[in-house]
Amino acid sequence: MPRETVTPISVERPFGLDELFFSTTDRKGHIRSGNHVFARVSGYPEAQLIGQPHNIIRHPDMPRAIFQLLWEYLEAERPIAAFVKNLARDGAYYWVLATAVPLDDGYLSVRMKPSSELLPVVTALYAELRELERGIEESGGIPRDAMAASRARLGRALSDLGFADYDAFMRVALPTELRSRQALLSQDARKLKGASATGQLGGVLTACQTLQRYLYRRFDEIDQYQQMNSTFVQGSEFVLGLAEDIRLFSLNAQIGAARLRETGAALGVIADLMRSRSDAAVRETHGMREEIDAVVGVLDSLAFNIALATLQCEMAAQFVRELASGSGSEEALEARARQQALVANVGALGHALRSRVAPLIRTLEDLDRRLSTIAEAATALSGELGRLDALQIAGRVETARIPSAADFRVLFDEIKAQIATGRDNLRQFGSVASSRKTEPAGESAAARDLSLARIEEWVADATTAPAAVATAEAA
Repeated sequence: MPRETVTPISVERPFGLDELFFSTTDRKGHIRSGNHVFARVSGYPEAQLIGQPHNIIRHPDMPRAIFQLLWEYLEAERPIAAFVKNLARDGAYYWVLATAVPLDDGYLSVRMKPSSELLPVVTALYAELRELERGIEESGGIPRDAMAASRARLGRALSDLGFADYDAFMRVALPTELRSRQALLSQDARKLKGASATGQLGGVLTACQTLQRYLYRRFDEIDQYQQMNSTFVQGSEFVLGLAEDIRLFSLNAQIGAARLRETGAALGVIADLMRSRSDAAVRETHGMREEIDAVVGVLDSLAFNIALATLQCEMAAQFVRELASGSGSEEALEARARQQALVANVGALGHALRSRVAPLIRTLEDLDRRLSTIAEAATALSGELGRLDALQIAGRVETARIPSAADFRVLFDEIKAQIATGRDNLRQFGSVASSRKTEPAGESAAARDLSLARIEEWVADATTAPAAVATAEAA
């Protein structure tokens, strides 16, 4: 089908927050499959979308730099999330937050309606980037130069917003949008409602429900994970600095006690003990810091990966429900073709979920182990600070007997306050690290693996014997 000339108009195409767009493409971006939401909102019949380049819906307001970024991620076999303004067949526009992941021989995209406070920020930024690109091109520059300038401006804009790079931005944007969507939708929108099913499809629906419950529960913990990240990044710096400060204080106290000669002998013993205990605290802190750094590295991308898997699982469930409900109004041949397309889509999503959820489960299990280690280390380090606190109390008592030890009293007052703050930080560490909930019954790793395996097994059977799909509900 030759590409139609579409003139943009300032009209937005409506669609619901509960509706998700889906498509798969080959490695060159030609559409292989889509869903009814994609067809309805874009204005193109599904049959006409197949084989077309995905940029058939590209809006002229979209910066070239964003698509360049998208292709860089995908060609590097990395997932990406990006705000995209699309062009419908009648010239209207519609915004989506698009997620895209590589498949063995192409790409898979699930898209949702943006609803957070990020969209106005992105809209203004994209307008600026597109104006910059047009200015360079209209003055005789080549598109490559326009994109380079646009990418540089994008980097500065993200930095001004507090993001180190695009990776950092999308890791915040996707969870933010999914959280906003959940808040705006009713609780019922999160349940697998609709047609019931028995036989094979009933098993697949059950598998999807198991995965959805698990992913939604984990997604509900994202705020907790992000709080952990902030607590660990900030708190570990303080505790490490505190241990070093106590060691330096102990050294200064030893020197000062030596100047007092016999009068300061007891202070010298206390300072020496504090030095020994502070060395132990430093060792404990460095060990805990290694675990914290590993956890921060995981937490940095965890929310993004959970949100991405959640969207993919919800999309798979929608396709399975569509298969279970059937149409009844379509001709037999058309219905069979539709069923085969749905099976293929579930298969693509099942593959994407397997590649994402299985590592995600392992990551979360490793995270739980590391959090337990951090909680134990925080308790041990708090004990070291408790011993240091007892020593500083003894030091304060000793300085009260020595008129010339006024400077020591000031130092002990300072170290007392630091130790108290350090122990507060460690209690928060222990509380945050121990706050992970135990998994509800039926949500073990084995149950989730079984759910993924059931989806994959059904897809394999349905692909090799499509007729089974038509009779699955009656089986």
